[in-house]
Amino acid sequence: MPSSPIDVLTRHLEHVTITDPPADLPTLAELLDAIPDPRSRRGRRYRLGPLLAISLLAVLGGATSLTKIARFITGYDPDLRARAGLPGTVRLAASTLGRLLARLDGDAFDTATCTYLATLADCGPPTTDIQLPARTALSGLAVDGKTLRGSRTPDGVIHLLAATRHDTQTVVAQRQVEAKSNEIPAFTPLLSHLDLTGVVVTADALHTQHDHAHHVIAAGGHYLFIVKGNQPTLLHRLKALPWREAILNDRTDQTAHGRREIRRMKICTTRPHLPFPHAAQAIQIKRRRTDHRTGKTTIVTIYAITDLPPGRITHAQLAALIRGHWSIEALHHIRDVTYREDASRIRTGTAPRIMAGLRNLAIGLARLIGWTNIAAATDHYRSHPADALQLLGFIT
Repeated sequence: MPSSPIDVLTRHLEHVTITDPPADLPTLAELLDAIPDPRSRRGRRYRLGPLLAISLLAVLGGATSLTKIARFITGYDPDLRARAGLPGTVRLAASTLGRLLARLDGDAFDTATCTYLATLADCGPPTTDIQLPARTALSGLAVDGKTLRGSRTPDGVIHLLAATRHDTQTVVAQRQVEAKSNEIPAFTPLLSHLDLTGVVVTADALHTQHDHAHHVIAAGGHYLFIVKGNQPTLLHRLKALPWREAILNDRTDQTAHGRREIRRMKICTTRPHLPFPHAAQAIQIKRRRTDHRTGKTTIVTIYAITDLPPGRITHAQLAALIRGHWSIEALHHIRDVTYREDASRIRTGTAPRIMAGLRNLAIGLARLIGWTNIAAATDHYRSHPADALQLLGFIT
């Protein structure tokens, strides 16, 4: 790799240290260049990989539309564009870029970008949320879906199911849900190519399915699923457990975003014949939330189930895994608020899916080099495009 994106830390965020990635890791432009190119050979003025990589840097700088991406690429210094693999003179129309993105292979794009992010994430520092001895080290992987509301297809809108690491908020797998279906059939294909050894897969109630539990366990991982009314028998059995006699295992008290939230967690070793495969522990979380602006207090009780046996991790670590699942919701929120995904007017073909993947990449790269505020990161790279080029090894 010409210049490791991790080396950029010493220039942008000196207080963060991350292990260098493997020396043989290809650049992102090289990985993207391997995606099947839908254009006619006679009509190709720019190589696909560098063009997509430069588009990513535009998104990293806050570009939210095809017009802004095209303007960003055209505005680059000719020498910098040449280093990125594009000719010195570029006249790229937003409509041309849109037609290209709409015809790309979405599966191939997600495979390339998620593999790149996953490799970089593996080079990062250990998660600070769950500190465990080496023999019991576990990491969280959240699975959840998101609808691209601005997209348009003959059968409705595009819905994507993604797997996101708790610690780095990087998307390591993504799959489009088939039209006239839902997320459930996409769960197993999404995780089928991932190594789940030492991984706890967290998911909301929709994915609390027997087949999903069997797949995670067979792949060497663990599960932590929320239980709601879609599994009525299991929910009834969980509610009937002796929670009044159970001791309080963990309590957190946090104030943020204009509200105070107190979470109390109790754990019960499941009784024989609990109707869910490999179930070892049942969990009850009582969440008391007070809105400082309105003064209103709400209390919600949540039930969860896991195959993790008692003593595998501490109670605080189990609570951290439950909270960590919402990192994927935070990712979706950033895409909507900072990148205005729900308001996007990019509608046709696979273009909305490709743009979602570029946003995932931008957020993942920013997280991996230490940014905690993505809006601040976009401001920085918009004002310092050379720093953005360093991320992908275009300049040193």
